Amino acid sequence: MPAAFGDFSVLVIEDESFTRMVLAKMLATLGFRSVLQAADGEAGLAAVQAHDPDLVVCDVEMQPMDGLGFLKALRTSPDARHRALPVVFMTNRADQSRMDEAAAFGADTFIVKPATPASLKETLGAKLG
Repeated sequence: MPAAFGDFSVLVIEDESFTRMVLAKMLATLGFRSVLQAADGEAGLAAVQAHDPDLVVCDVEMQPMDGLGFLKALRTSPDARHRALPVVFMTNRADQSRMDEAAAFGADTFIVKPATPASLKETLGAKLG
């Protein structure tokens, strides 16, 4: 677990604005240097290009580009840093086939919604540690 999240920036990709705001507040409270937000996969890709975050927390089910579409595009990016960017998926449906599909595209881990400060701290600490 890193001593603090203060060295890291995180991008939250979530289509429900209230959920996105709550997640951003939780991540800010955990001490991330910056918390960026995007409303869908396409906006998330633009935010990765513009801000180069250290970690992405991404909803799976979004429109028009969902989390799997975002992950596929990220993993085929010409930028090696973007291809290797840790992506933590959030989902209401943590069924095995969905997890297997996301893992095949390079998802690093999952958080089952609703995320809590404790689940975020543990999961993200393991990814950044």
